[in-house]
Amino acid sequence: MTRRRFLAIGATAVGTVAVGGGLVTAAVHAPEAPMESYTMGDGEMKALVVYGTKSGCTEGIAKRIAETLAAAGATVDVRPAAEAGSPDGYDVVIVGSGVRVGTWHEAARTWVEANAGALKAMPVALFTCGLTTAAAPEKVAEVRAYTDPLLAATGIEPVDVAVFSGWNEPKRFSFVERTILKVMKAPVGDFRDFDAIAAWTDEVAKKLAAA
Repeated sequence: MTRRRFLAIGATAVGTVAVGGGLVTAAVHAPEAPMESYTMGDGEMKALVVYGTKSGCTEGIAKRIAETLAAAGATVDVRPAAEAGSPDGYDVVIVGSGVRVGTWHEAARTWVEANAGALKAMPVALFTCGLTTAAAPEKVAEVRAYTDPLLAATGIEPVDVAVFSGWNEPKRFSFVERTILKVMKAPVGDFRDFDAIAAWTDEVAKKLAAA
């Protein structure tokens, strides 16, 4: 059985068990992490950082990206995808998401699709956060390709697509997700490399400014 097939079965199991009622749902589903919106920096360039997350992992990456952009002289709005609104009025946009079953979170995908017209006309960069890259660095290309269907459907041409390692913090995941990760023997811990995230942001900011 392939890893993706195994994850798909696990995702189906979550939904099936949840049908049983409120008590079962509470036992199966981990509470969603609070998602924050904030602004930092006071530079002339206006940047929007949009993120999709369930566990809260990707929010931390979005914040580090925003801090780096602000330090470089930008005004940065950080918004969860469900609350991001239109990208109109921004000079550059960076969008990222965690993944489940080989795809971005629905809120992030929906936001990109809804704003594809505007995003195609402006400099955009993407990033994907996945635990796989921490357990198996050779999977980076596979994780990067998770955005290919979204880009093909929308026609967006990002200046770059990054892949960052995430975390496996068991308390942040549902019972089924924890079980899947345990069977996969996924390493436990926070594998986000904030120095690498900042370095990528510095480099991609140059590409965005030149686009």
